[in-house]
Amino acid sequence: MEKINLKHLAKLLPIIGIIIFIYIIYNIGISKILNAFTQIPIQYYLLALLVLMPRFLLFAYGWYYLCKKSKMEPGYFYLLKTYLIGLYYGNIVPGGIGGNVRIFYLKNKTNASFEKCLTNSVLDFSLLFISGLFLSLIGSIYLFDKAPELFPFILFFFCLSTAVFVILMKKRIGSKIFKFFIKNVIPKKFKDKMGKSVDALYEDIPRYRDLLVPFLVNVLIRIISGTGVFIIAQAFSIPVPYIDFIFINIISIVVIGILPISIGGIGLREGIYVLLLASYGVEPHIAFAISFSGYLVKMLIPSFIGLFLSLKKEFRLDKVIFE
Repeated sequence: MEKINLKHLAKLLPIIGIIIFIYIIYNIGISKILNAFTQIPIQYYLLALLVLMPRFLLFAYGWYYLCKKSKMEPGYFYLLKTYLIGLYYGNIVPGGIGGNVRIFYLKNKTNASFEKCLTNSVLDFSLLFISGLFLSLIGSIYLFDKAPELFPFILFFFCLSTAVFVILMKKRIGSKIFKFFIKNVIPKKFKDKMGKSVDALYEDIPRYRDLLVPFLVNVLIRIISGTGVFIIAQAFSIPVPYIDFIFINIISIVVIGILPISIGGIGLREGIYVLLLASYGVEPHIAFAISFSGYLVKMLIPSFIGLFLSLKKEFRLDKVIFE
């Protein structure tokens, strides 16, 4: 019964984000929101897309750097294409889980073990998430007078995520935790196979000092992402300083990662923008338009490139997984 309930819960979670999204639109008024969108000239979208382009190159570079430190050589441009495909799947599956399809692409390209590719992907995601938490923590201090409740919330998840990351990076401790999990949670018929796989998770795992470069790359990515959305916001001449806006954008993305209750962050992201920009006197319909437009240029439009690539024979998911 418990397992069934968990499955039902997993199916219901994405609906929460959609409900929030619909509620915000209803509460603000669809006519006001549509009117706000018409105030954004197309050249603002084009300029934002141009500014955001280096972000994808940096994403691929950070991942490529980790692969090299893990003694895997998939090729930079292969990873760039795979990242864009993961972006597409991440936009159609709640919590960005769909982005994990890149594990299969990496395994297919390098012939490394699934466990090794899994660790590589988790490391890359963890560095992106923790870098976001780190910047969000700074942002919550910087914006403390605007939203004091953010600081304890983000501080808790920053400390928790960093502690878990450091513990699991240590093979001696991490392997014991994984084995405990396998022993007490995993069904008996899978235990032997998974027990042997624990050691493979730590195969050629990078050292702590090897993580500094991808961490800094992710910090730069966060700043570029916020800059792209800030360009769109200028269509409304909002009274929000650049640094404040960058922190607001980073915090909105991080909260989506903490609370994976929507598809592509829809609803949750708009709610955060409306709440945080309200303290600067920005009208809700304008905050909504800025947030959703940011999603369009950062995630949705680039994901169409991933969709196109995923249809090519060499990148078809069924071929990559089962071949």
